[in-house]
Amino acid sequence: MKTFLNSIFITQLFLVLAFSERVLAQKTLQDIGVSGQFFLSYEYDFYEDYETNEFTVKRGYITFENDLSDKLGIRFTQDITIDQEGDGSGDIELRLKYALLNYAMDDIGILTSPNIEMGVVHRPWIDFEQNTNDFRVQKPMMLDQNEILASADFGLQFEAGIGNELRTDQQKGLKSNPAKYGSFSVGLYNGGGYSSLEMNNNKLFEARLSLRFFPRTIPGFQTSFLGAFGKGNIPESPDFQLIGSALTYESEKVNFVFQGFQSTGDSSGRFVHPDSGSPYRLKGWSAFSDVKLFNSPVHVTLRYDELYNRDLNHLSVQQWVAGLAYIFKNRSKILLDVSRENVNALLNSDGFTRFEVVTEVRF
Repeated sequence: MKTFLNSIFITQLFLVLAFSERVLAQKTLQDIGVSGQFFLSYEYDFYEDYETNEFTVKRGYITFENDLSDKLGIRFTQDITIDQEGDGSGDIELRLKYALLNYAMDDIGILTSPNIEMGVVHRPWIDFEQNTNDFRVQKPMMLDQNEILASADFGLQFEAGIGNELRTDQQKGLKSNPAKYGSFSVGLYNGGGYSSLEMNNNKLFEARLSLRFFPRTIPGFQTSFLGAFGKGNIPESPDFQLIGSALTYESEKVNFVFQGFQSTGDSSGRFVHPDSGSPYRLKGWSAFSDVKLFNSPVHVTLRYDELYNRDLNHLSVQQWVAGLAYIFKNRSKILLDVSRENVNALLNSDGFTRFEVVTEVRF
């Protein structure tokens, strides 16, 4: 079924491509932009009673992009991963991470570079967070890793900057929208994420507002507010509401993210009471830092996450990650890192420690 849905999106987007007059008249294979990103690792995990180790492909992305006109663009990103469950456990899977049409609009007053995405599109918060935390190679972002919010989904999204672009010298080290006063993003989605089927008839609303309060003196510093409202993506449709905030800083030498949130339930429908099906009340926070050592390409990263179940009054997840990375000019990386994850830490359930050598290849 998942393959069938992906095929529908591919067919729809290629029909647009096939019947575009500009494509028929002018486009060739050389006009299609191709890029990729692969995470290759060796992992050694220590559990309480045993150990495991393996070479693996943690993730892989292949992206194809093309401009159909001055305002209309198309993007396909294939997500390569290893199936962890079911009859196909161990198989390498190929899924769609993005399959979207992007329409670039003219400026609307103070709103600059507004654009609309439709198809399998970005979701507001995780996409923004990864502009500052460029170490997805270590772990997914905290809310994504715990299936509370997804990074991409079937839906419709609108995004825009607030104010004109910062001066070129003020944009050094910035990967987020360079608008002077910040940016925002809103969208309507299926809710379960790009790798899940729609399990009910409800849609999820998610939004992010990021503000630069000191664009002249500290252009890399932003304060963000995020929220989501809808139902968990299971047939029982438990309630899901989330509010959160974050402080982020981007520069060539130092990057950090500090975020906190409270929610009732989650977008995947994972955090529900097994008997009543009612959503658990959650709260959590995460801190990430990336520091460049002197003028070398060597970086040190630290991250700490906590997810707390307010109804059961205990930690659901506690995790820390530390890494030493060598970063190449195109942002490819070689990392040595160690992490510790405890699930239901206050109930003494099993956790594990991981030592890892991982390479991120970009092209």
